[in-house]
Amino acid sequence: MFLKIIEFLTRHLLIIHKGTLIAKLKSLLSLSLSLSPFAYGIEKITNWTLENEAYVVFVLGAIVVDHILGTLKHLFVEKDFSLKENLIGLIKKVGLVVTVGFLFEGINYIVQGDSFVKNYTIIVLRLAVFLYPAGSAFWNSYIITKGKFPPVGFIDAIKKFNVNLDLRGLKEPSKPNT
Repeated sequence: MFLKIIEFLTRHLLIIHKGTLIAKLKSLLSLSLSLSPFAYGIEKITNWTLENEAYVVFVLGAIVVDHILGTLKHLFVEKDFSLKENLIGLIKKVGLVVTVGFLFEGINYIVQGDSFVKNYTIIVLRLAVFLYPAGSAFWNSYIITKGKFPPVGFIDAIKKFNVNLDLRGLKEPSKPNT
């Protein structure tokens, strides 16, 4: 499949370079029609990324921090570190964050208008995407510090949010479950 794509692109680029005027126009049309959907998609992704730069940086940063803390946890606390499992875990986490984040952004796009529902939906779904790696990082930190940091009440608030998506648990103090 990949070789056929390379062959298609190479053939048409060579025709554009050395072919007759009619052949050049046909190849140019073939290339533009076949590549324009990809260019359109890349442009949309780039624009969304630039408009939501802080969100993207924090989510990617959470993945990096989680990966570092998870590696430390498996090296020094659980003493069961495996490079293969480490890389598989990283690929899974990045893949899930990107795919579920994409689907959640689709929901945010579908909920039209400037309303409380739209704003709440964006906050909750983006927080859910962020808290997947960040919550794991907080939990790894909790294990590394033997429950000293972050506070157990904060860990419980994240757990409650993951169960019911209620933002109040993150705003209001909660009593720890010990």
